[in-house]
Amino acid sequence: PFAFQPGDNQDPRDAQGQVIYDDGVTLIETWRALESLVDEGRCKAIGLSDITLEKLQEIVAVARIKPAVVQVESHPYLPEWELLAFCKQHGIIVLAFAPLGHGMEPNVLEEPVITQIAQRVQKTPAQVALAWSVQRGVAFLTTSATPSHIRENFDISTLPQRAMVEIQEDITTRIRFNSVVETGVPGFIPRKK
Repeated sequence: PFAFQPGDNQDPRDAQGQVIYDDGVTLIETWRALESLVDEGRCKAIGLSDITLEKLQEIVAVARIKPAVVQVESHPYLPEWELLAFCKQHGIIVLAFAPLGHGMEPNVLEEPVITQIAQRVQKTPAQVALAWSVQRGVAFLTTSATPSHIRENFDISTLPQRAMVEIQEDITTRIRFNSVVETGVPGFIPRKK
């Protein structure tokens, strides 16, 4: 939801390496331009990425064509419950990136609630976290290049309702690993153990 300096450079930066934004372009103006691409037949669907609930609400309130999808960071440490509820209410698909926490600390796959559920249901912590995502109605993107992990990511099963409740109620860690929503600068924030 950030407008960058116009031009051919996809990642405009100043001499200090800071992203150069275009404060003269609003998100609504950008959305109107995307709607015109649909009108012209240049794309079938449009969506948003790295957006807050408040900014999404602003777009939906004025959109002639609502977003088809919203891609945001989401995992058991950042469940985005309110954003998910809003999207469901408006028929918008939520697409989670970093659904396994991107291997960062604190590690979602080492979360005791997740590991205990994994033991009970005889699945890996990754399979539990991905099943949780699907059962919430959230699509997800994973980035594994390891054939065994790719197969594992496909081999998910429905979690018992008790497990879904445990993940929602017993995991209290809340952390965003990628600061792009606040800063407009993509990238995961390294943390120390």
